[in-house]
Amino acid sequence: MHPTSLSRLAGRSSFAIACALAASTAAPAQTADTPTRVAHLAPRDVTALDKIVVSASRAPQALKNTPSSVTDYTPEYLGSAQVISLQDALNRTPGVSLVSLGGRGSQASVYIRGSEADHVLFFVDGVRMNSAQAHYSGFLGAADLGGLERLEILRGPQSTLYGSSAIGGVILLETAATGSGRSLAQTRAGSFDTFGASLATRGRSGPLGFSASLGYEETDNFRPDNGFKLLSYTARLEASPAASILLGATLRGQDGTYDEVGSTVFPGYGRADDRNHLVTTFAQWSPASDFASRVTVGWHQNEYDWTDKQYGPDSNFYSRNTRRILDWQNTWDATSWLRLVAGANLEKSTYSSSGQDLDDDLKSVYLSASAEPVKHLTIDAGLRTDDYDLTERADTWRTGVAYRIDKTGTKLRATYGTGFKAPTVVNRYGSEPWYGPNPAIGPEKSKGWDAGIDQEILGEKLTASLTYFRNDFRDLILSNFSMTTFKYVAQNVRRARSDGAELALTARPIEPLTLRAAYTYTNAFDTSATPKARLPRRPRHITDLDAQYQLTNAWLLGAGVHFEADRVLNVTTRLEDFTTTRIYTSYAINETVTVKFRIENALDEDYWEVAGYPSAPRAIYTSLDWKF
Repeated sequence: MHPTSLSRLAGRSSFAIACALAASTAAPAQTADTPTRVAHLAPRDVTALDKIVVSASRAPQALKNTPSSVTDYTPEYLGSAQVISLQDALNRTPGVSLVSLGGRGSQASVYIRGSEADHVLFFVDGVRMNSAQAHYSGFLGAADLGGLERLEILRGPQSTLYGSSAIGGVILLETAATGSGRSLAQTRAGSFDTFGASLATRGRSGPLGFSASLGYEETDNFRPDNGFKLLSYTARLEASPAASILLGATLRGQDGTYDEVGSTVFPGYGRADDRNHLVTTFAQWSPASDFASRVTVGWHQNEYDWTDKQYGPDSNFYSRNTRRILDWQNTWDATSWLRLVAGANLEKSTYSSSGQDLDDDLKSVYLSASAEPVKHLTIDAGLRTDDYDLTERADTWRTGVAYRIDKTGTKLRATYGTGFKAPTVVNRYGSEPWYGPNPAIGPEKSKGWDAGIDQEILGEKLTASLTYFRNDFRDLILSNFSMTTFKYVAQNVRRARSDGAELALTARPIEPLTLRAAYTYTNAFDTSATPKARLPRRPRHITDLDAQYQLTNAWLLGAGVHFEADRVLNVTTRLEDFTTTRIYTSYAINETVTVKFRIENALDEDYWEVAGYPSAPRAIYTSLDWKF
């Protein structure tokens, strides 16, 4: 820890405490009643056996019944493991590879099952957050976990339920639920002059409920002139004027500033201002316990403003992507064994850059069914059509089956589905001065399947999940440079294939000890190359381990290891394997105050996630949590 960090902490901690006191005096009276929930918004059960997930069918479904490969993380687990960023949470997930261009706040990309980085969709508060034009790299590089109620990672082609950009999978986030509960103020400090403070609260008064969070973070990072600052906030407001009606709105935003220094080979100095704002309003009507209709109106805007410090104003860059979204979803339990989910989606997008305004409209409809024709057998099936202004219509479908054997604690499952990703407006219309148009550009397409087994051993002392997957991608877009026009032109010229296996283990051999392990083996190749070539940034082997030991009721000890091996930069260059370790502990002084301490990269591994961009050396952090 830098010496100045401790001196800053003393002065800055008063900021978090003052915010907490202000919130506690301003918060409305809370009751012991939980908020009114209707069928479509059923809360998750707390036991592993009856855990409820939403992403697999866009409606609550017991994890023990779903055919899909899905991982969910509770805020309680992430808090106990001292995971504070969305990147770190995703890094623990089977089938997921994540890379960032350096320190906290740098651009980051996530790869699921060997797919491309832009084949992953973020589904936030009931709407698609990223599209072909609005990439998520700035959001992911900065995103913390403040004000988060649910985080699910759904793997495999998911375009049938979610549309474009869901070829590899879907990451679902929900803003914290409303209702009675304690407020939480946090303050933290550590290496590289890192400081952070946050406040989260929720409440309910009669039919009106709310939740809100506010966070601030700053760090110098570990390279000179590489600072990062972030202001993030969330809010949810809900009202139930009648038992069958739920009205609400959510707000999620982040405003980050990152000082870029480029790679060690090609330095590039500048400042990136990245702003993401998502607002949704929704109305839900549930006239009966077996039916719910929900309309969501969303507005999302991403602004990226690059100020070049190396080459001057002529190299500055600004872009803005604005999306207006209307989503209508209906969930109907038609019989005791059949659930239908049907909906429609309208989106209007405007991409602005270099004095150009490029527009695209989307219209889509979808239908999905989940049936249990006989006890313990679940069959899911669905289809969807998406019609974009800038490309041909895309039709996708998906089916899955799961069979559960209660006597042995076994679930067998398999899925098959198709996916697509629409081209960007820049792919079709071009963007001066570097990109030329291609009016004939088509969507990227995929088909994929998986098969797996989930097994409970010794009751719930050990649970294991093993999955084999394969994906075939075609018409992938590659921008080729034209010597005639001296511009890049997008073309559907690439094909690729990925396959591999995912293993997840959770064990509790004795009451105080919890062990968790995730392993992924991935083969990903560009099959359009001669000879075929491995795709970069997809390690063949990824292992993540975590252990927690509850030494006393107040004292928790934890440790983790992350290992990546067999990585390639290109056909001829292989990146070094790396192993990082972390140690963390927390101690509850009383029911309201908890002190936390963690060491990241405890063995001070020197490694790159991306060639030329060093990753953080050993770092030490401490934090104080106050519940009131």
